[in-house]
Amino acid sequence: MPETLSIASPSAVVESALIPRNTARVAISVLLTVLDSWAVVAFGGTLYRVSAHHTIWLIGIALLVVSLLGSLTRTWYLALTVRPR
Repeated sequence: MPETLSIASPSAVVESALIPRNTARVAISVLLTVLDSWAVVAFGGTLYRVSAHHTIWLIGIALLVVSLLGSLTRTWYLALTVRPR
């Protein structure tokens, strides 16, 4: 009778492969969050002053900030969820 591999063997290999991937995802998420925070702090006040009396510009900048936060949320969601392939 041929030997069969146990079911636990492949899952242990997959789980050990996920650890470096998740570490990299969290590191990239931290880096993106720091860079995005720096950009908002550095340029947020200037953009607000420039667009203060222009409603369309203000709406555009608000949409940019919302999309930035949405992309950061998606990045952190992907970094913190563990999904084997």
